[in-house]
Amino acid sequence: MNILKTTGHSARFVQKRGISALKSQLTPVKPARASRFYSTQQQHVQKESSNVPWAIGSLLVFGPLLFKLTSPPPAPKKKEIVEEKKETPVEVAVPVEEEEEEEEEAVKEPVKVVQKPYVLVGAGTASFAAAQAIKEKDPQANVIIIGEESYSPYMRPPLSKELWFSEDPNVAETLVFKDWSGSERNTVYQDISKYEVIKDASGSDIVTDKIKLLLNKSVAKLNVEDHTVTLDDGSVIYYNKVLLATGGTPKQLPSQTDSENVTTFRNIQDFKKLDKIAKDGAHIAVVGGGFLGSELAVALAHRAGKENLKVTQIFPEEGNMAKVFPAYLTKWTTSRVRKVGVDVKDKSTVKSVSTDKETGKTIIELGNDEKLTVDHVIVAIGIEPRIDLAKEAGLEIDEKRSGVVVNAELEARTDVYAAGDMVSFHDVQLGRRRIEHHDHAVLSGRHAGENMVGASRAYNHQSMFWSDLGPEIGYEAVGLIDSQLSTVSVWAKATAQDTPAAAAASETDSPRVAPGEEAVATTTSVTEAVKAKNPFQDEKFGKGLVFYVRDQKIVGLVLFNVFGKVQEARDIINGGYTSDKIDGLLKKFELYSKDH
Repeated sequence: MNILKTTGHSARFVQKRGISALKSQLTPVKPARASRFYSTQQQHVQKESSNVPWAIGSLLVFGPLLFKLTSPPPAPKKKEIVEEKKETPVEVAVPVEEEEEEEEEAVKEPVKVVQKPYVLVGAGTASFAAAQAIKEKDPQANVIIIGEESYSPYMRPPLSKELWFSEDPNVAETLVFKDWSGSERNTVYQDISKYEVIKDASGSDIVTDKIKLLLNKSVAKLNVEDHTVTLDDGSVIYYNKVLLATGGTPKQLPSQTDSENVTTFRNIQDFKKLDKIAKDGAHIAVVGGGFLGSELAVALAHRAGKENLKVTQIFPEEGNMAKVFPAYLTKWTTSRVRKVGVDVKDKSTVKSVSTDKETGKTIIELGNDEKLTVDHVIVAIGIEPRIDLAKEAGLEIDEKRSGVVVNAELEARTDVYAAGDMVSFHDVQLGRRRIEHHDHAVLSGRHAGENMVGASRAYNHQSMFWSDLGPEIGYEAVGLIDSQLSTVSVWAKATAQDTPAAAAASETDSPRVAPGEEAVATTTSVTEAVKAKNPFQDEKFGKGLVFYVRDQKIVGLVLFNVFGKVQEARDIINGGYTSDKIDGLLKKFELYSKDH
């Protein structure tokens, strides 16, 4: 800057001192301009300019006298014009220097960059819901979803439910299905063209209005102090705020071997693989009697009619859903699963799994020394929350529930949020919890997203979950559902209208829809087929309510083939009702309507 100031000062006197004086002033300046960014050169120029103040002072005193004595006589007007033309190039030289100075000053101005991104780790339902919430609050927000799979965010429930009931032979490729109501839906939330797909960390600076999607990448490290995430390729993204929604990893059998004939079931690739296997008379064993295992067993049994499959379900409990249902309902549910064609082996543990080298078949040895020979084994015994990233970052872990501890706003540390399967949060009514269900992923993800952009609201949503054993049997539940708790049950006769298929066809406000999706009530061949017969003609437990009680307080509620009443169940849990109020609460659910 000192060089530019000196040049500018000399230029003020150039018209009075002539062209030769201008040249002498400009000569030492030119080499200095080439190295103006180095501080050592700037100091050297200041030293050479130490005589400038003396020269300026002399010029001010003696300049007018010298000019008078040496000025030529007045020239004709035409000649003045010529002289002015001669001096014109000299006058032009000064603005050029000023323009160059302005250009160089412009280079110094900071380059405009994209705002620090909201980084969402995990490409599941929770992250998708959070991204939508952030964009709704701040359309200009820089949002990045990072996922390990090659698919954009999708919903998991159809993988073990409706997709298996599709009549489309290419359903594994299209992932399009019709739900029980007949609405055509895609397992993937939205087409990948609606995202800005980026290849690596450098894409975080791309200017776009779309949600950014970074696939086939995982986050190896989270640094909460530096506000950075490090990808598995070593690249780093600086974040504004980050959401951990890493979900869970399927549990494996203690004796599980590394075999292509023994797999878990969690994602789209698992569905595609099983879809190829479940053909041509294959014998498939499903290990697990909970939600996922029971849904898969029934779904495969539905396909058995077309593909001549044999389906065996193995679990150590006394019946299907034994960890959540009271004993009598467990037995009834198991009888229904057997009725659709599943060979249920309850009270059975898996001792070992091996492969017959000659036949390539898989041998399952049970605890009672019984051996089964099957073509494929699906292990569906739950998940382990993926908390390694959070643990290594120093976040607090709930050792009892294996989740990342968050406050009421779903924040684990400053600018670090968590949602979905791997979060341990405080439920005002029920205490600290960790939930592995779709509805919780949707609502906790959305809530975290809103808080990331400044909402600062407590998460007090009472999430629900549902499970369907085909289009005829289904239940929705709210709160703590544990067979170890005391229960109070109320049952009524059911009709063909009291099924997941029939109810979905008339329910327009369904809690089962995707984030931002609206339910559309229609009817399908599945719906009509179920309505055409009464699957509960002689059943004792056709439809009913199961209240779960702890310390005389209602803490959970299962709606068995009772649909469209989830909000009423939530109100009961949030209201803190005691078990002696159950009789008065029944009218909310219309179990004994005139039609029944």
